[in-house]
Amino acid sequence: MHILCSDADHPQTTTYKPVKGLESRNHGVEPLAKKFNVKVDEATCKGCGICVHICEKRGGKNLKYGQKRTLLGGALPEGKGDCTGCRWCERYCPDFAITIEEEKTDA
Repeated sequence: MHILCSDADHPQTTTYKPVKGLESRNHGVEPLAKKFNVKVDEATCKGCGICVHICEKRGGKNLKYGQKRTLLGGALPEGKGDCTGCRWCERYCPDFAITIEEEKTDA
């Protein structure tokens, strides 16, 4: 993550400086102690891949293209690894085909 700074010698020039402690690959979203499951509604998903793309860029790199195909021929996404629970895929899905569910723990 970067902070916006102005340069005294060049007032119209803007530079960005990294913020220490926020260099994680998940853009500051670290996995919580909780466990999450990604549920994809196969009847609604068209396989556009927006969720996979946003998971790679902003999420925990959990969603990948699966082997199953949708009725339109797109690849159904599937969770591969630990979901961080950030819900970026859920927010960006144009068909509301993704839900993130918290796993129940026996505590």
